[in-house]
Amino acid sequence: MYTLYINIGFLVISFIMLNYSTDYFVRGLGAFCKRFKIPGSIAGASIAAMGSSAPEFGTSVFSVVEAHPTIGLGTIIGSAIFNITLLVAISAWIRKCSVSRDVLYRDGLFYLLAVLITIISMSDGKISRYEAVSWTCVYVVYLAWLIWDAKRKKEEFKADIDIPSNKKGVVYLVGGLLFIILAAALLVRSTITITELMGIPDFESIFSLVLIAIGTSISDLFVSIHAARNGMGSLAVSNAIGSNTFDLLACLGIPLSFLAETPVVENIGISMPYLLGSFLIFLLLVRIGWQLNKKDAGILFAVYVLYIAIILLL
Repeated sequence: MYTLYINIGFLVISFIMLNYSTDYFVRGLGAFCKRFKIPGSIAGASIAAMGSSAPEFGTSVFSVVEAHPTIGLGTIIGSAIFNITLLVAISAWIRKCSVSRDVLYRDGLFYLLAVLITIISMSDGKISRYEAVSWTCVYVVYLAWLIWDAKRKKEEFKADIDIPSNKKGVVYLVGGLLFIILAAALLVRSTITITELMGIPDFESIFSLVLIAIGTSISDLFVSIHAARNGMGSLAVSNAIGSNTFDLLACLGIPLSFLAETPVVENIGISMPYLLGSFLIFLLLVRIGWQLNKKDAGILFAVYVLYIAIILLL
């Protein structure tokens, strides 16, 4: 019993480490983008997506290293559903947020493509190395398209965070990355121990889809709350979509490329239609008035609660 409590403590510590180290890592990325004058949309894709998704990426990598890829797979899928429902719901509840057509038609449609690719790949109950590699390639194409679009519009660098100096930026970038790696390794190891001690079939996938997914998305949630309070609710929406695209295509594609085949357990398979359905509901709510209010927030909240109920009861 003491071993269980100790590992729960390690799990909590890993969540705290991930959230603090992610903040410094994002600032380091900001300094890097500013130094090399990376356009706004590319800076957004790298800072908002890669930075805020660093906990999910680290978890996915170490789940493969520890030969428990279900932890990474469950974390990514659960986090994507959390971001597009509860994260957006909280932002819209705090303050009504408008959604630009560019965000929906460009980033939203590409995320929809990412979801469809993921569902089709998992439909046979497994993910092959070639499928994982193809996901990574699709994300590279997305970044290339963003670069082309930024050059066409002659965008300049911009960021909504405090950008440190170049030297301090390097320290933040390297230090943040090292702590993310350490925290992710601790998170995966403690998760494996906790699920083994619990001795419940499929508990590893449930634990990852719910608790680990929420824990690794806390940094995204704080960013969204801050943005909503400052009248930038649309930033929370675009950040959620961008992070989810990076999660599905890169956070899964890169680590799973090192495995010949990755099985998709039942709970994760059940989650895939919900991944698509939750985003379609989100699209419908946005498309009605190009903004999200408290009523829409209530609907998205109910969608996530229903998902949790389904996962826990089935």
